Amino acid sequence: MSSAITAIGTAIPENRYPLSDFVAWAGQTHDSPAARRKLQFIAKDAGIAVKHMAINDFSSNGNGVLYRWNGAGYQDPDTAQRLGHFLPLATELGTAAATTCLKRRGVVPEQITHLIAVSCTGVQAPGLEIALYRALHLSASSERSAINFMGCYAVFHALKQADYICRANPSSKVLIVSVELCSLHFRNSEEHDNLLSTVLFSDGAAAALIERGSRDQGSQLHLNAFASTLISDGEDAMGWHIGSRGFEMILSSAVPKYIGSHMREAYRQLLIKCGLTPDDIVGFAIHPGGKNILMAFADAIGCEVSDLQKSFDVMREHGNMSSATILFVLERILYGPAKQGPIYAAAFGPGLTVESGLFSRL
Repeated sequence: MSSAITAIGTAIPENRYPLSDFVAWAGQTHDSPAARRKLQFIAKDAGIAVKHMAINDFSSNGNGVLYRWNGAGYQDPDTAQRLGHFLPLATELGTAAATTCLKRRGVVPEQITHLIAVSCTGVQAPGLEIALYRALHLSASSERSAINFMGCYAVFHALKQADYICRANPSSKVLIVSVELCSLHFRNSEEHDNLLSTVLFSDGAAAALIERGSRDQGSQLHLNAFASTLISDGEDAMGWHIGSRGFEMILSSAVPKYIGSHMREAYRQLLIKCGLTPDDIVGFAIHPGGKNILMAFADAIGCEVSDLQKSFDVMREHGNMSSATILFVLERILYGPAKQGPIYAAAFGPGLTVESGLFSRL
């Protein structure tokens, strides 16, 4: 049997903000009426109802732990101030997701042989992988690694790494934990990229257990094949840079165009690699990077918008949680009503990169 995702667990922060409330808060930081209007316009068509944030800063004018006003107006915290909140918050949220994941499979932490921590919203050493190892009380012999700063597609790299491990040693149990705290990088820049990312991104964590699949494990998603496509002419359309006032998102409105123009061939090539046709695909798990990205994907490969309903639902209920988001979509496929058979999954990120995979739900 191939490697398989045998359990998924997710966690979201308790701080819940209707998008309209969050945008009203964010608008206060902008002096330009034009920027405030643009923020409202982006939010109106975003397809997001709620944002969850690890910090409770977005409902008042001066009581936040990170974002504050003073006599001179709103002040952006510097990068060190922002990252000072990352590890304790990420460890708590990641531990919650991992605990749910392991309980669903009936696996105890001491059985985990490998831990892969994933994040692009906080980086330090010792890092999240060490903090999670301690919080979960993993075995002293467990191996730890980290995938950092790769953007929304990073979990695909973790899944590939887990697949390699399980193929090399079939007794391995690999725990992937992705935690993204996008709220730590809010900026009051009036550039379109920043306004768009302000609306789209939220906080969340997800964990997945990967082991060799077997018939007695209940519902599982077998990892059949992976592919990576680099859209070189879209290199400047998406980026994630470390600035003096936090991490700075580059997110061009042209991203859906690039996805639309390249996705059909990427999809076709992976199906050919696996000896499949579009008629064989029974479901899709597409990273909800934004409403327009999902629409462009559907148009490019010729599927119905309704085929991406799980992605749209995750986006509406949680927003874009960067790398963790794809596991929220896969969770609904793994545990919800779905057909058995091949599932096509994909996520997009800086590069411009499309990472994709074919899974089989059993």
